[in-house]
Amino acid sequence: MSRHAHWLKNALAGAALAALSATGALAADTVVVYNTISTKVMQAYVDAFQKQNPGTTVQVVSGGSGELLTRIRAERNNPRGDVFVGPDADVFDVALDLFEGYKSPEASAFSADAQHKDGKYYGFSTNFQAFIVNTKMMPLDKAPKTWTDLAKPEFKGKILMANPAQSGSAYSQMHQIVKMHGWDVMEKIIANATFVPSSKLAFQNVAKGEMPIGLTSEFNILQSKEEGFAVEAVYPADGTALIIDANGIIKGGPNPATAKKFLDFISSKQAHEILVQVDKRRSARKDVAPPPGLTPVSAIKVVAYDTVSAATDRTKSLETFDKYFSRK
Repeated sequence: MSRHAHWLKNALAGAALAALSATGALAADTVVVYNTISTKVMQAYVDAFQKQNPGTTVQVVSGGSGELLTRIRAERNNPRGDVFVGPDADVFDVALDLFEGYKSPEASAFSADAQHKDGKYYGFSTNFQAFIVNTKMMPLDKAPKTWTDLAKPEFKGKILMANPAQSGSAYSQMHQIVKMHGWDVMEKIIANATFVPSSKLAFQNVAKGEMPIGLTSEFNILQSKEEGFAVEAVYPADGTALIIDANGIIKGGPNPATAKKFLDFISSKQAHEILVQVDKRRSARKDVAPPPGLTPVSAIKVVAYDTVSAATDRTKSLETFDKYFSRK
């Protein structure tokens, strides 16, 4: 077994997931949410949904998108979850057979590229991947400016990345780099970087001063800055993609009616305004304005992100990552 396989096994075994009874049946007015977003936003959703649906219980199982998708796969013959919240859309695309097609009444609020054509998922937020730089540890003029800069020898041991097998955002970072610059560049970045088991650590540890550079979603940088940390965002000058994450109903889940209610709620304008206010994310809805403080899209070099190739390349890409990771 490779070092990465051992690492993944241990990360999965130690993941802090909410416990669900293996034998106890859930009440009909319960919904089980497999959650990849911040606990702060999810708690706001739970409170608002339960207020609108008195007597309904929301059980939340939180973790990284990779580990939760692994869990959904393992449970496919006896699903325990109802709704999958917040992974990148390509996480759904790689496993569409695990999700239920559903025509939500909120569908018209999303553009065609922000929802699956058969209703397998609906857009949640849209965000760019960027570099978080701790300016106490590294002046901005010394920080990397492009994806290829991350491969330079001077940044060895100064970069934090989440493991792409565990984090949807980390996988999208890797997929962008490989599509734009090839595996030769990505191999050098893997050699330079320190990998952590969750996307949260990739920005939190930089904000706390444990490493000068991290790769993360842009809203994490804005949140950290507003919390008083000495960090700034650097958008790669060679381009970064506007990526959609999404929500969908798990096929065969124990509470299908409540699952539809929860998906409708989390796709609503009210829920997306909570997302913008609390988590500083750009909403995937057409009628919700972005949070103040984020860099305007017009000031960012935007490149295309092919969710289909991201999904179809996933297994091979993670195997290649594992090969290079094992050489560290």
